[in-house]
Amino acid sequence: MKNEIQKLIESALNEAKRANDWVDFEMPEILVEYPKSEQFGDYTTNVAMILAKKVGKNPMEIAEIINLQLTTYNLQQFEKIEVAQPGYINFYLSKKYLQEIVEKINTEKEKFGNSDKKNEKVLVEFSQPNTHKEFHIGHLRNVFIGDALVKTIKKSGSEVVAANYIGDTGTHIAKCLWGIVKFHNGEDLDKISNKAEFLGKVYSEAAQAIENNPEFEEEFKNVQKEFENGDQELVQLWSKTKKWSLDEFQKIYEKLGVSFDVYFWESEEELKGKEMLKELMGVSCIKESQGAIVADLEKYDLGVLVLVRKDGSALYGLKDIPLAVKKFKEFSIDRSIVVVDLRQSLYFKQIFKILECMGFHKDMKHVGYEFVSLKGSETMSSRKGNIIPATYLIDETVKRVKEKFPNTDVAEEIGIGALKFYMLKYSSQSKIEYDIEESVRLDGATGPYVQYAHARICNILEKAKGIKGLMGEKGKMGNVDLQLLIHEKEVSLIKELNKFPELVAVVAEDYEVHKFAHYAIKLADKFHSFYDACKVIDEGNEELTIARLSLINAVRIVLAETLDLIGVDAPEKM
Repeated sequence: MKNEIQKLIESALNEAKRANDWVDFEMPEILVEYPKSEQFGDYTTNVAMILAKKVGKNPMEIAEIINLQLTTYNLQQFEKIEVAQPGYINFYLSKKYLQEIVEKINTEKEKFGNSDKKNEKVLVEFSQPNTHKEFHIGHLRNVFIGDALVKTIKKSGSEVVAANYIGDTGTHIAKCLWGIVKFHNGEDLDKISNKAEFLGKVYSEAAQAIENNPEFEEEFKNVQKEFENGDQELVQLWSKTKKWSLDEFQKIYEKLGVSFDVYFWESEEELKGKEMLKELMGVSCIKESQGAIVADLEKYDLGVLVLVRKDGSALYGLKDIPLAVKKFKEFSIDRSIVVVDLRQSLYFKQIFKILECMGFHKDMKHVGYEFVSLKGSETMSSRKGNIIPATYLIDETVKRVKEKFPNTDVAEEIGIGALKFYMLKYSSQSKIEYDIEESVRLDGATGPYVQYAHARICNILEKAKGIKGLMGEKGKMGNVDLQLLIHEKEVSLIKELNKFPELVAVVAEDYEVHKFAHYAIKLADKFHSFYDACKVIDEGNEELTIARLSLINAVRIVLAETLDLIGVDAPEKM
């Protein structure tokens, strides 16, 4: 509807310009928004105020002229269009239009909100865990954001490739291998029960040992050189322990319901980067400096990025440059999105600028997010060994659900849903202190609260099936008279349903997936408010009952689809 109103206003403006002999002006961006209160309509625009200086007239006068032009159109979708001080144009949807939304949702079901297929292919890279380190609470936020983006962009009509870039090389790997050789030589590694936890502890043990004992630095460096030079035993140890990490990652992804279409490997991109060095040295911003190879981006206010240290070791930039090129060339994508924490914002600006200097002008975006910690915990560090493992957090949240809802059969769906919803209800720019107790509450802005609204609707619909004559063959509703849906709570609820397709389109462009959680909470709130005010099953009024059942089924569909976009299950029973 927002796009439709924008087109109507643009048309009305062009006709008003000709009819009123206004000075010529460039068409401004026409912003159509939701008013702060429903009393001011369902949509509003301030375009008249933006045009005031350009046209040289009072905003109210311009708004009245636009509105007068709009009245010449046959706009049955609006009950009325009004002008309000100091120059807003407010649009009120007609009840007929809103009632048709209910029918549309019940017809399209989970396809409601889908956009027409676009000629666009998007690659979303997310998760990016390092092998030989534990998958922790921070990784979870990355996975939840990335997975929600994949689903949203797909629903908006684009083809999407979900990619994971695994950190399977680098200093942290060498430290872990050195730690195993140094402190666990002779142990039967195959008998270790929690292998991922073991690797995390060894990495922390090795990092702290090197930090506290300078004499270990040379030992570690020797092992690192031997590994990089292809020492057979170390390569075999790396391959064995890398599989331990990958197996653990896969278990977590399966539990979270997340999958990937393609995996990239840091070890492979490092080789590609080294092969690319000769080409890179011909790029204007890349040069040798004190034995190292750097990208001098000072003239772009982006500082200097070291690509290769003077000892010849490759840093992240040398790997991300060939990876960016590979994404577009091998997958024929139009847009690349990388989900990485906000600390890397400058780094990605540097990488994108280097690619521009190479003549590689593509649509590349970095979606950043802030830190996440467990309430009351200190700042995490793999080196210090005080990280909060993802598996621990998942298990503890599910455990709390079982304590809170001892009779539920869907504790895992509720627990994982509570975890995802809690992290995704915050803007990516906000730091999160995850509160397990708060996340599983049934009252408040939580996943279980929204899931309960969905389960409650399912229960009402199931109950209706048992009422003789109310539901038709196979439990389907018969003829529905949606014109009966005129109660203010019904109308308000339908207006919220109407916003869903526009929300999908917006998030597919601005990547602010927290908007889905906020929408789900508001929709659940409006459903509960409607349910408290309106009797759904009234055996004395079959027509109204069927109409209201049709309405709550539409709410069920949209709630489930909203939750699905952020990876949260919508249980039929709690």
